[in-house]
Amino acid sequence: VLAKDHFASEHPCEPSMPCFDPIEGNHGLTEEATAAVTTFLGSFGQATNGLSFVMSLLGTSAVIRYLGLRLTLLLFPSLCLAVVIMVRLRPTLFVVFLAMILLKGFSYSLNNPTKEMLYQPTSQAVRYKAKSWIDTFGARGSKALGSVVTNAFSNSAQTLIANGSLVGIAVASFLIWNARFMGQKFDEYTESGYIVGDENSGIAEDGGTNLQFGMAQNEVSDTSCAVLDDDDEVGPEEEGQDTGVENAGKSPEVSRV
Repeated sequence: VLAKDHFASEHPCEPSMPCFDPIEGNHGLTEEATAAVTTFLGSFGQATNGLSFVMSLLGTSAVIRYLGLRLTLLLFPSLCLAVVIMVRLRPTLFVVFLAMILLKGFSYSLNNPTKEMLYQPTSQAVRYKAKSWIDTFGARGSKALGSVVTNAFSNSAQTLIANGSLVGIAVASFLIWNARFMGQKFDEYTESGYIVGDENSGIAEDGGTNLQFGMAQNEVSDTSCAVLDDDDEVGPEEEGQDTGVENAGKSPEVSRV
């Protein structure tokens, strides 16, 4: 809406132009304004994808390693709140342009990877059900609610920014609380070895955890993941070589060969 209003004012439609409707008294966009809007949206896509690519290549893993998952989860909703407040205070086209680039870029490169990491302390069944619900109903439902808000205040750009920013501030505040809660639960479950949806996970009766039990199992020699000691070398029978019974009838020279 802001882009159309901005470029329509730069390239106004005159009554003599094909874009002007003399019956209704309305006018659309001129060819110059349409081309300017198309170029603007193309630049927006390039900037968003470029920021996402650079952050995914260089910044995402570094931020998670430096801050940890708990603080990294708070970055995107905090940025969202700051951006909404900035747009409310200065509702210009290029401020909104910068705000959308930051939100979409960091959503792809920072928020989505950290969100996927939250599935680590969950069982396969819980992960499948929760991810299916979030990616289908949750994501589409939130976009539908956003469209309802946009359509409700789409009479003018000023009304949309004034009222829509209040909704954005409320949603961003809720996301900050939710990210803080999920970060605490993630740290709690990973430290205790608890797996959501696994009845056998959690604290054992002797005070140990499943993680400690798994580490102890790794030290047993008859497990598939155990490391062989120096005296546990593989013998000739395990290697598939001939045994002494089969070599009994052979001469020492033949055996040596």
